[in-house]
Amino acid sequence: MKCDNYGAELQAYAMQYVYNKLGYDAEVLDLEKQNKELSSSLSTIIPAIVNRFKTYGIKAPYKILQLVWDVIQRKKAKKQFAVDIQKKHELFTRFFDEKIKHSPIYYTLKSVYVEDMPYDVYVAGSDQIWNYMHTDFLDVYFLEFADRFKAKKIAYAASLSIPDIPVRLQADYQKYFENMDYIGVRELNAKDIVEKYSDKKATVVLDPTLLIHKEEWREHVANEIMKGPKYVLIYTLSGSKYIRNLAKSIAKRIGDDCQVINIKSDFRPEKKDWIKHLYQVGPKEWVGLIMNAAYMVTDSFHGTAFSINFNIPFTTLLNPSSNMNSRALSILEITGLKDRIIYDDGSNQLPKTLTVDYNRVNPIVDDWRKKSENYIRESLK
Repeated sequence: MKCDNYGAELQAYAMQYVYNKLGYDAEVLDLEKQNKELSSSLSTIIPAIVNRFKTYGIKAPYKILQLVWDVIQRKKAKKQFAVDIQKKHELFTRFFDEKIKHSPIYYTLKSVYVEDMPYDVYVAGSDQIWNYMHTDFLDVYFLEFADRFKAKKIAYAASLSIPDIPVRLQADYQKYFENMDYIGVRELNAKDIVEKYSDKKATVVLDPTLLIHKEEWREHVANEIMKGPKYVLIYTLSGSKYIRNLAKSIAKRIGDDCQVINIKSDFRPEKKDWIKHLYQVGPKEWVGLIMNAAYMVTDSFHGTAFSINFNIPFTTLLNPSSNMNSRALSILEITGLKDRIIYDDGSNQLPKTLTVDYNRVNPIVDDWRKKSENYIRESLK
């Protein structure tokens, strides 16, 4: 599906690439993208407020006002910079059309129940497709439309990215889980949730982007727009105020000639400082920027995953009041890299070391690659 999100587009690319590399004829459904407006959805607003009171106590009202102000500013910027946003959208559309083998037909979230679809197997994954806070069409992402074809229904690295399922939705999720033939999930916590609320067994597998080796990413995808001086790369979804100071501190420790580059998620103008802000960055440029970074500072799951895959030293900054940390925590636990986490709790910590022992990490990732590929083959028998 088309989506102006680096992780979503790159995992979609990786899914079809890996299945085709393993000898299967696979393509991505060109499917309508529908997300809830998270800033106005009660299913996200209420947990956000509760978590802030739990984490910050009497400071919670200030944190909530700060969150509201950020949402207002983002909405204003969306209107103000519509032309620039459209140009960036075109980079994502071009990537989807040129790099992702996809269905010739565009399907809506309702038409999948009436269209004749020429597939023997349907695979749901990856990303947060099973997170009720992100969509009202969980039935589609649990592949219920495929029941009329009597097709096999498989999940690969499906992500819930929630700590638990609310009581009001537990019966629905049980029905969804038990209608799947094979369930492969991305988070350790997701496996527990599947097996807690259903009789199905779940297998933890790697995000599909981690099944593609660095040199394959370089050959087939990366547009390496920065090959000159050393740089610390920032990629943030939360817009954390501390993440920039953290990157600056790390750049100084690396050396006087080390730049700080920030991949902007919006087009609001920046005050002049020594951070270089990049606005028009598509999926190919995003991959290239991580590939050549001296260090990565991110609060994104895929920012973390690509850093590990490309053997880039990194720090993952997590919001302690977020209820969606399980994605990053899971891959860091699997690889034994939880020491790369810094919680953005106001203490303004710095990483204890700027190096990562990838001689220890890479064999772990290779082992998980084999397990994940075995799951794909087993599920398709």
